[in-house]
Amino acid sequence: MSRPEFPPIPMRDDHLDARNYHFVEIDASDPRGSEALIDIGEHGVSVLPYYYVSDGSNAPYGQRIDGSLSHMWCRASLLPMLRSANQRLSAFGCELVVYDAYRPIATQRGLWAWALEKVRKDHPALSSTELEALTSQYSSDPRRFDPGDATTWPTHSSGASVDVMLRSLDTGKELDLGAAFDDLSAAAHTDQLEQALKRGLIGPDDAALLNRRLLYWAMMEAGFENYPSEFWHFDFGNQMYVLNSQAKNATLNRAWYGYCEPPT
Repeated sequence: MSRPEFPPIPMRDDHLDARNYHFVEIDASDPRGSEALIDIGEHGVSVLPYYYVSDGSNAPYGQRIDGSLSHMWCRASLLPMLRSANQRLSAFGCELVVYDAYRPIATQRGLWAWALEKVRKDHPALSSTELEALTSQYSSDPRRFDPGDATTWPTHSSGASVDVMLRSLDTGKELDLGAAFDDLSAAAHTDQLEQALKRGLIGPDDAALLNRRLLYWAMMEAGFENYPSEFWHFDFGNQMYVLNSQAKNATLNRAWYGYCEPPT
């Protein structure tokens, strides 16, 4: 695979975590809000329904998550964007694999409970409030979910979020991105390897650094926005997308994709 040459990933803004996007308004008049969910895997983009895996290989969970789906679904407009990113990536011998996209509330509840317990074990001295705040960097809290209240909608329930990794077109193996999917630590921060480079801990030819830049810029060029706490998470048109776009586009203040019911 040829070495990608892309600019460094911008440094993260610490206020952009999963607690702060809920107050972005939804434009109920935008016709895109009623766009259908489509099956990603049936349209030429590789998928691995990570939370549906039951053979124990989906670390750190090691089990199927309650309510998870066997297929990956997203809003129709995201599909050509994913294909565009794949076209860019093919020049470097790799492709996207979608690990998660539309996520039912039942799955979100299971993931939140798992993440909260993991953070509690890793940080036993933190208070309940501190534990919830730290967990919120990595998972949307579904406990207040109300389908009529946009301030309670987990971002994946919009069908406009995708979690993606990279794999080799030649070998089918996942590329080194410096951390595993759903790593609930600072290693998951999109700029973490840029920080390591800045401190002299890795060199400019570090494979994980270059692969992470490749994933980031391929998705950004396709029109997605990255969530800075998770290098694998990208959005388009939902509340998280608007929050993470505002530094570049201050006039964008309302989302068009909100909560949608599971596919039938």
